Amino acid sequence: MPIRPLRLTDDQLDIVFRMAAPLPDVDRSAFLEDVARELGGLREIGDGIVARTCAQVQRKYWRPPEIGWGGAGSGKYR
Repeated sequence: MPIRPLRLTDDQLDIVFRMAAPLPDVDRSAFLEDVARELGGLREIGDGIVARTCAQVQRKYWRPPEIGWGGAGSGKYR
């Protein structure tokens, strides 16, 4: 069966791209593919569904930022 293109509104695309933004560059494509796969299986797609789906998929790729402690030049006032 051929893959059917997603039809998202500008607001829905904005949600998807905002949820992809904090992810590491190397994970963004996989995130977008997973979101498209999840949304592609739905009959109706609203803003809330897009946001919830992105939040669920984002958990798979989210890595908290590394915060360095101590050492010269690592303080607030270097």
